Amino acid sequence: MELNYNYVIFNMHDNKWSIDHNAYYTICMEDLFNNPNAVVVTWPLDYASKMTRVLFNIHNSEKINQRIGLPFRGLWYPYYFKNKFNNNKPYCFVIIDYYYPEDYFLFLKNKYPDCKIVFLHRDLLSRFIPPYTGASFVDLEMTYDKNEAQTHNMEHFNEFESKIEVPISKDYPESDVYFAGNIKDRLEKVLTAYQVFTEAGLKCKFYLVGVKENDRVDLPGIEYGNSFIPYAEMLYHSVNSRCILEINQDLADGYTSRFLEAVMFNKRLITNNQSIKSSDFYNNDYIQIVEDFSKIDTDFVKSEEPVDYHYANQFSPIHLIEKIDGILSTKQ
Repeated sequence: MELNYNYVIFNMHDNKWSIDHNAYYTICMEDLFNNPNAVVVTWPLDYASKMTRVLFNIHNSEKINQRIGLPFRGLWYPYYFKNKFNNNKPYCFVIIDYYYPEDYFLFLKNKYPDCKIVFLHRDLLSRFIPPYTGASFVDLEMTYDKNEAQTHNMEHFNEFESKIEVPISKDYPESDVYFAGNIKDRLEKVLTAYQVFTEAGLKCKFYLVGVKENDRVDLPGIEYGNSFIPYAEMLYHSVNSRCILEINQDLADGYTSRFLEAVMFNKRLITNNQSIKSSDFYNNDYIQIVEDFSKIDTDFVKSEEPVDYHYANQFSPIHLIEKIDGILSTKQ
């Protein structure tokens, strides 16, 4: 598809010191790193030398600037990304990270008068309203959540992720059911599902983050952590399980990474995400949607029927910029 804009994507950052191709946000954008229509910024000046990045990070340190307020930080603005485009198309800046100051967007509008600035919301606006929502310099805002798209009169986008190569364990499957996530309000549901699976003789591998010490229950197959494991490692455990468990956060209505992973790697999925029923990939032989985790059908996990969603890169971020391009073309 011929695009009308050159795309510069300011991705959520995984690492302020180097590009980490094993980390979640970087993996999501992997398909665009070598795409001629796009530049992915994992953090300002990520293309520069280590010493330059050290100086930038010190000069722009939140802790330092909260105390002192260092001057001349705008001198870095022209170097936030490396221009690789050799055509005269206008720029579209896609912002997924809220780190960037308002002055930077005003700088972009001044330097590139015909540019577009697009904000993507990959979290619920009911939890966090970004500082630039509704700002005059924003040409388009989009959210992954269908309900919030209607509430805030925004365009909707489906979650995106690049498919990478993941090795298969010689001991496959290493688990029957895999779950990983920040527990937030889901601990009771996780433990309920765990009990159902283990009573059916299934092997669980759960990695739980954010569980308070006094709430931790020592059970076989459950590991507690204070931080996330690298996303590439988490993908390895997902791919080498028979089934992925997803327990969606309350109120969210949109595709999630667990759903994308299940489809991309042909895994069974158990989820409480009702919105998946509207997906072209929905197949009740492969996806079990539940409301009560005490009533999971465990025979679903034990099934030997091959899983094939016929995935053909529909979740690639390439399609995301194509959608943005189409929306912007109708607004001209």
